[in-house]
Amino acid sequence: MKKNYFLAALFSFAMIGANAQFAMDDMESYGGGNTPILQDHWGSWDGTAGTAMFSSNAHAQSGSLSGYVDGSTTMDPLLLLGDKIFGSWGVKFSMYIPSGKVGYWNLQGQETPGIQWVVGNIYFGNSGIGGDTETDGRIDMSTGDETDDFTFTFPKDQWFTVIMNFDFNAGAGASTWTLWVDNAEVVAPGTPFADGTGVYAQALGAINLYSLSTDNEMYVDDVEYINDFYPDPNLGIGDLNAKGFAAYPNPVSNVLNLRANEEISSVAIFNVLGQQVYNAKVNALNSTIDMSSYASGAYFVKVNVSGTEGIVKIVK
Repeated sequence: MKKNYFLAALFSFAMIGANAQFAMDDMESYGGGNTPILQDHWGSWDGTAGTAMFSSNAHAQSGSLSGYVDGSTTMDPLLLLGDKIFGSWGVKFSMYIPSGKVGYWNLQGQETPGIQWVVGNIYFGNSGIGGDTETDGRIDMSTGDETDDFTFTFPKDQWFTVIMNFDFNAGAGASTWTLWVDNAEVVAPGTPFADGTGVYAQALGAINLYSLSTDNEMYVDDVEYINDFYPDPNLGIGDLNAKGFAAYPNPVSNVLNLRANEEISSVAIFNVLGQQVYNAKVNALNSTIDMSSYASGAYFVKVNVSGTEGIVKIVK
């Protein structure tokens, strides 16, 4: 259950301006193929373009471009997450790994890399541990005991989704996390966000998408980072549809209408910066939201219908 702490909420609000999250990065704004991505929330281990992720037009989930980490073993990009130490945070992105290739990333406890590795190495294929194959994923907790590791599978030659929730509401020293890969739960809610020795993350710092080997070929697209938790992907829009949920019109000009066959408990709206711009308890089958004063663009509407949560995208 999500807990509310006044100090945590106040600090998180204060930090939004300094370390802004983002609701969607479709990777289309970084130039054509083979362009280094070293701006906004993207960095690199040594801060230079030579180790940054590159823009690629070889594969894309949306639009025509994605981020690409090759097999050079020199690419060392960072997705910067703002050194968060309080609050509820969610990261979501899509990955593509061709047959015969692998991917890798890790989680850093600071935006400044190398200070703290949290939860070990995250391998997408050929970890070198326990006979893993190219379609076996593993979180190596680096304890020397394979039973401490988390294992999973993932598809090749198609896009799949990675979702992570990070609960820092009780502070970094009691933080927990959750991970889904291709809609399958890998790390259960409430799992300590800590390394194999039990040392908790100092902060939610960065994702390091390192080119681990010459077999590395990984594409990333449609990256999201929000100041909230993502719902379980297995309890998403399909379940909302089963409850008769609809949000219309879309695109919306002035008034957004929400309806369902079961009670709509709550509604929250986030802008493309990941900032919450609307929140209300509804407790009714229908609701209307005046969006006439909202700036044009995309918004993400998170709803709870009789305990089922989902997120729908609305365009203004």
